[in-house]
Order: sequence, then structure tokens, then C-alpha cells
Amino acid sequence: MRDRLAALGFSEGAMPARVAENLIVECGIPPRTAWRLASELSLDVAAHQYNAVTGDPRAGMRGTRIWEYEQWPERGVRPTVAALRVLARVYGTSWKSLLGLRDLEQLPAKDLAEYHADTETPATAPEPGPACPARVEAVPHAEIGGAALDDAMLLTTTNVDDLQLDDLWSDLGFLGNAYTRTAPDAVLGQLAVVDERVATLLKGRQRPKQTQDLLLIGAKCSAMMAWIAGDLGRYPFSRRLNSVAWLYSQYADDYLARRWVRTSQARVAFWSGNGVESAKLAADGLNYQVGDRITDAPLILAEARGWSSVQAEQQVLDAIARWTSIEDPDLDAGGEDRFFNITKDRRHYMAGTSLLSVGQAPAALREFTTAREAYEKLSLESRWEAMEPMIRIDTGRAHLRLDDLEGAAAQVEPLLATDVAKQPDMVHAMLKVLAAELAGPRWRTAATARHLAEALLEARASAGL
Repeated sequence: MRDRLAALGFSEGAMPARVAENLIVECGIPPRTAWRLASELSLDVAAHQYNAVTGDPRAGMRGTRIWEYEQWPERGVRPTVAALRVLARVYGTSWKSLLGLRDLEQLPAKDLAEYHADTETPATAPEPGPACPARVEAVPHAEIGGAALDDAMLLTTTNVDDLQLDDLWSDLGFLGNAYTRTAPDAVLGQLAVVDERVATLLKGRQRPKQTQDLLLIGAKCSAMMAWIAGDLGRYPFSRRLNSVAWLYSQYADDYLARRWVRTSQARVAFWSGNGVESAKLAADGLNYQVGDRITDAPLILAEARGWSSVQAEQQVLDAIARWTSIEDPDLDAGGEDRFFNITKDRRHYMAGTSLLSVGQAPAALREFTTAREAYEKLSLESRWEAMEPMIRIDTGRAHLRLDDLEGAAAQVEPLLATDVAKQPDMVHAMLKVLAAELAGPRWRTAATARHLAEALLEARASAGL
């Protein structure tokens, strides 16, 4: 078509508009895609030029986001008016040319009003259908670029500043650290406030980098909420929150965010009874390489724990071997990702539970011993309250596998003097498992086992379970 237009005397500058018109009318291609193709730009090159127009090469626009803009309104993401104005400058057209009738029918009332209030005339805006030649009027030189400054200034208008973003990140860090020593419901409620603030800000206008920061905050906040809701046994709610978190991470197109979410998803899946799904989610999380920003240990151990639920011994042993090869005994779970980057006591506890589930009781007992030692070395504010009963319960189970009922009783009896009602859902679940094992055929005739099982079930009943 360019050859035909050149033969007819069209200049290079006039060709894109005629090519876009032909693609829209004769090929049925939506306007935003048509104009990009007419400008001979790939998605990635268009994104690069978009960032250059905003004046920030790191602004965050990606080819995948432009593709999502092109899929709307059937699917994908609705482009903001500000984004359309930048794309129009990249393609050398007007922003109104990038909207077809179906787009206009789905625009929010505010954007449609701005469309009608704008006096700029689209260079071409035909809908797919029978060929209808369009006449492109020459633009007087005096008017060329007349609205460019206004358009550029519009891009600087934002409802977010660095102080707000820093405040949101700070809140997440504080609440993540507070979870070890604060009631889960209280932390969940405060995270919900952060989540609401993020959602409200995203409804406004930001620069691309600010939008990405908000998406990252939303991903982390929702994943943390899902994790905590799971600890409270609210698994349907947890799964919904993790779905929201994953959506945020996809739009942010950030590997670390995807790791946060996969870690939370794997945890929730395991404790809600779907071990194989947990293992697969954890394995997928490892595909997102983020250097040394977060250790692989939590995801590898989650993978092992997931496979242990179906006694997949070889997969469990393979995962434990991978973890052992990277385990750093001096690694602390500090920094911005402390919430997901679990402490040493929890790492060894997870390894022990996986080994115990596939019949490796002696190895499991060694891991539980290391977990207890690491737990006792932590400062009080760094200890997760649930670890003490969890280590005791599973250490007791390991002793039972080794035919050591007295050793199991020594671990379990101190729990009976505590209030288990305040413990997370997984503690209650493991108390039930231990009670069932004590009441099983192997220990049915042992008075000590029978009394322990009855006491454990009583403790659960007193907690309303």
C-alpha cells in the first residue's frame, strides 16, 4: 500500500494516516493497533518511544501494556486519556483518532465529556466496514503543535507524590514486622486500610512510574492479607485476595511481586488442603529470578511441603537437597521482604514437616531440634508465636514414629497448659492430626496416649473447634 500511495504522490508524512485508514476500514483492525502498525512500530519500540515522550525513559510503559490497551474494550485494559495523548504523539496523530465507536461506548462519562470538549479533530476515526474514502484536510501551520504544551502539562498532573508512596511502603514494612507480635485480625484490618488507599489512588491519574509503584504496593498488600486470612482459616477469602494480588503483579510486570504472590498462594493452598497445587505454585514462583533480593528457600521448602502431602518422597527429597545446598545458617529474615523471607526456625521447621510426612522421622527430628534452637535465639519481638506449639506438635509426632511415646508426651503436655484458642488455624489443624495419631491402632491400648488424645481434643473444643 505504501508503494501505491507513493506512486500517487503521497509524501512520507502523509502516508501513516492513509495506511491507518485502510487498516481500519478494509482490514477491520481497531484504531490503536492500526495507527501503531501504520507508524511501523513494534509494541516494544512504541513503549520505548512512549517513555521518551514522557521525559522519563524509565517511566515503566511496556509493550505488554500497549498490547492490553489495544485489546480493550473486548478485553485488556482501558487506556486513560493521558495515555492516549502520549500514544497519539508517538504515532503522529490526535488522541481522538485512537478511539473507535465501541471504545466510546465503554468510556467513563468523565472521559467521554473530555472527548467532546476537546476541539481537536481526529485525523481519521472510521469504523471497520465498507470502504469509505476519507478526505484529510491540511492543518494550517499556525495551528501545528498548538495543543502540545497543554498535552504535555496534562501529563504532569498526578494525585500521588513520593511522600505518599513512601508512607504506603513504610506501612507495609511496619505491619509485616508487627505480625509476629500482634493479633492477626488487627494486622489484617490495618492492611485493609492500606489496600483501600491504593485502590483509591489508582482511580486517579499518575505518571507511569507512580502507577507501577501503586501496583506493586497493591500486590504486596493483597498477598500479605491473603497470608494472614489463611492463618485465620478464612481460605475462600484468602484465595480471592491472592487472585487480586496476582492481577496487580501482572499489571506491574514485576518478578519480585510475582514471587510474593506465589509464596502466599502456595502457603494458602497447602493449609486449605491442596498440597499438589501448593507445590506447583511454589515451583512456578522460582521461575521469577530476582537475584539476591529474596532467598529461594521459602519457595523450595513450600514445594517440598506441598509434595509431602501426597507422600511424593522423591520430589520431597529432591527439594530438600536443593534447599540444603543453598541454606545459609546466618541468613536473617530482615529487610523489606521480611514477611515472605522466613526466619531460620521456620525454614528448618518446614523441612522437618516435609521429611516427617514421607517417613524420614530421624531426619525430621534433627530439623525440629535445629528449628527450636533457632527459635530460642530470636529476640522476643522476632518470634512468631505459632512456632512454639507447631514445633512441639511435630516433634511429638516424630517421637511417635520412633515408638517413643514418653518423648512425645514430654513435647505435648506443656501445650495443654496454654490457651490454644488464640493460635492460628494451622495450629488447631495439627493438634487434630496429633490427636488422631495418638488414638490410632498403634497406641490405642496405651493409657498415656489415650489421655493425651482426649486432652488435645478437649483443648480444641474449648477453642470452639
